[in-house]
Amino acid sequence: MFLGVQMTQIGQRIREARTNRRWSQARLAKAASVSQPTVANWENGSHSPREAALERLTEALEVQRIWLLEGFTNGASNGASARPARHDGYFDIPIMHVPVLPWPREYNQGEDFTAQPVRHLAASVLAQAPFALDCNDRAVSRAFPATTTIIFDRAVGPLIDGTFYLFEWQQQVLVRRWRDKPERFEPAGDPGRFDTLFPAQRPRILGRAVMAIRCLVD
Repeated sequence: MFLGVQMTQIGQRIREARTNRRWSQARLAKAASVSQPTVANWENGSHSPREAALERLTEALEVQRIWLLEGFTNGASNGASARPARHDGYFDIPIMHVPVLPWPREYNQGEDFTAQPVRHLAASVLAQAPFALDCNDRAVSRAFPATTTIIFDRAVGPLIDGTFYLFEWQQQVLVRRWRDKPERFEPAGDPGRFDTLFPAQRPRILGRAVMAIRCLVD
């Protein structure tokens, strides 16, 4: 069984679930046993909730944990819909057979991704030049647990705050989340185990993450 995840920010989902309940930040802060500035920091993306706070948020907002973390389309529990299960125009998006490529073992393998695909993945995704990789970067394990396949778009465009990118860094191919202020690539793995990267010059971007597919069975 596979579940598809569109790449959005946890702060946006917290704000969306809060406003759907017509709660103020102060009311959510009280329900989650944190301060109002903490909720504001979550929603503007400057901080992410820790494990204990995340559990309190899911209970207070009546949403599933996996929806807050990863943005599954239908993330509501107890019959409440924090995000519509069906988007307008969804069925207008064509299904593509996206090549799943081997993870580049060396940075120069990311030059043109000419390796033979290990398989193909059928997905309905908005991307101009999609390709996929089975995630092999422990620094983003909280966002992309084991058995996750990430679909990237080679058509990158301007870097978007809060979006994950595949890029070359010191002869490695990495996945990190881009932040604008200050400009940096940050991990999404175990806290304190992986460094935030502050590039003096923007590295070569190989792809923008647009969807994640997670296999729930062997």
